[in-house]
Order: sequence, then structure tokens, then C-alpha cells
Amino acid sequence: MYMAEKFNILHIDTQKAWRGGEAQVLSLCMGLHQRGYKIHAVTQPDAELATCLKDCSIEPVEIPMRGELDLFAAFRIREICRARNIHIIHAHDACAHALAWIATMMRNPIPILVTRRVDFPIGGNFLSALKYRSSRIFFIAISQGVKKVLMDGGVPEERIEVVFSGINTEKFKSAGDGSAFKKEYGIKENEIVIGNIAALADHKGQIYLIDAAPRILERFPNARFFIIGKGELKPVLQSRIDALGLHDKITLTGFIRNPGGALAAMNLFVLSSRLEGLCTSLLDAMLMKTPVVATRTGGVPDVVEHEVNGLLAEPENPDALADAVIRILMDKEAQNRYAEAGYEKLMKYFTTDNMIEGTIKVYEQIIREKNHGKSQNA
Repeated sequence: MYMAEKFNILHIDTQKAWRGGEAQVLSLCMGLHQRGYKIHAVTQPDAELATCLKDCSIEPVEIPMRGELDLFAAFRIREICRARNIHIIHAHDACAHALAWIATMMRNPIPILVTRRVDFPIGGNFLSALKYRSSRIFFIAISQGVKKVLMDGGVPEERIEVVFSGINTEKFKSAGDGSAFKKEYGIKENEIVIGNIAALADHKGQIYLIDAAPRILERFPNARFFIIGKGELKPVLQSRIDALGLHDKITLTGFIRNPGGALAAMNLFVLSSRLEGLCTSLLDAMLMKTPVVATRTGGVPDVVEHEVNGLLAEPENPDALADAVIRILMDKEAQNRYAEAGYEKLMKYFTTDNMIEGTIKVYEQIIREKNHGKSQNA
């Protein structure tokens, strides 16, 4: 078995922007570094993750990665593996997965671990088939839903381990009581605050929450909706809001720096995704003891148990979403019960420490299998 201080791990993340996946990568790298592992990282030039890693005394190699078939990037990764005696490559997105696989084809194969965070179906093209079915590539699925997608795509179950995403349970200690958010947006004392925090992307399904709003407002005319995040769908969502005449009821806030303060101001958090690996914003809401309604898709049922710590609605169904929101808003006792149960489940299963320790166990299993293979071939 490798001692932690001799265990070289190369993390690859090809995203420039900062989303939930990059927050997980940063937390994992910090946790491994603190536990004595030698952490190496490859990021895009000037990526937000690169800046954050430097702030944590982890110096990434910044190289342009222009797609899954960028042979120059793959060559650079190969040279980094050779120079730094890398034992495992940990790829954190689909492009990183492909580049790591190409980079290690022509030398003593280094095992690759891929964390799969989305529940999109695996592509059916030749490259996807090769990179997902290679026997030296292992997978972490962040939920049972993501594991099912991998298995449906042809990955053998024995090469998949489920390690839930986790959050820092101290992250909102200075978030405040929500009063600053209410003041900024002119929220009155008698108004009900319904919120969603997610990238403005098609699979996050904010359009269904917007379409559910008229029915919710019929029952709760004092409700206001805040959709927090940035993304390419903002013009489309704003157009739908305007078409429904709801510009005074639904606000697209863009990115905000204090999501904990926004969650503290919310009476209800609503996740309206049509596809979802797991969703750390949902975990954030549970940490703040904000009642939740979510869609029954992907890994969400791993987090939200219907009528135990929240309510689930069918995805892509504004009427079902509206029914669930109305139901929970009418039952104050259920709100309190679900919020407490959600917090307890979060603290038991979805913490950063749990995510880090679970990942280390996967590393150790991969190294054991590699060493076992060497001994058999000796």
C-alpha cells in the first residue's frame, strides 16, 4: 500500500467557469493536501479553479484544452505524468476523461478515475464507447442515478463506486439571517420567498418553475420568486417571464456572492431540473434548514426522500411542480419537519469529509487492483 505522502494524484478539470463541480474539485484537492497526499492539477489558463488552487498553495499547470481530441494537450498531460511519477489520474469532466485516456495510451498505463457528475446519457459514438469501456478506467458516480446511467451506457458495475458530493458544513456560518437579501430586493414581511439556485442551463429546468408560478400565485398571491445564477438561458427565461406578465413577481438575480443569505431569506427552495446528477445547491438549502421541493430525476431521490425530508414532483411538469409547492406552503408543520430531517440527512451522508474519505477508498482500491495485476504478471 502506498503511504499518503508518496501517492501522486493528477487532477484534470477542463472548465474555465466556476460551477458546483469545480467547488467539489477544490474541496477534494484541499482535503487530500491536508491529509498528506501529493496533489497535482491541470486546468485551463486563467480558470477560476486555478486561482482558487493557488490560494490553497496548490500550483496547477495551466494548459489550453480545446476539446476531447486536442492531441497537444494530451501530450502535455503525458509529459506531466512522466515527470511527476503520477500514480492515478483523476478526471473531473468528459473532456478531461478523453484527454487522460489518450495521454496514457502509449506508455505504461496509468489508471484513470473519472468522477461523473451528470446524468446525461453516454454518447453512442465510437470514441465514447472506447473511453467508457476501457478496463483501466474507473468511475465515481455522485449518485445512484448517475451510476445507472453509466451502467446503461455499458460500464461494468464493478468499475463504478458511488461517492456522494459533499459540502462544507461551516460554509454559511456568517451568511446572516436573510435580512440583507430581503432589503436588497424590497421583500415585504408578509411576502413568501420561493427560490432556485442553479446555472441558467436547459437541464436545470427553471422554465418549468416559471410556468408553475401562475398557479402558485393563484393560491399565494403574496409569493415572490428568485432565480439565482447566470447562464446562456437568461434571455429565454426573461422572455417567458415577460410573456406571462410576471416581471414584478419573478426576479432573475444573476450571480450573487452570498447564497447562504439568500437561502436564509427563502421560505422554500425549489429545484426544477429535468436532469440532475445530485445538486449541491439542494444540499446548501438543507444545510440552511430551508424546506425543499425538487424534481424526481437523476440523483435527486438520493437526497430528497418524498414526504420524509421534502416533496418530489415529476420533472418537466409545471402542474406537478405547482401542486407540490402549494401543498408544502399550506403545511407549516411539514415544512419544519422536512427541514430538520433534511439537515440530519445532510450531516450524515453529504459532507465534504465523507466525500474525501470515500474518494480515498476508491484510490486505494484502484492501487490494490493495479498491484495485484502486476504480481500476477510477474
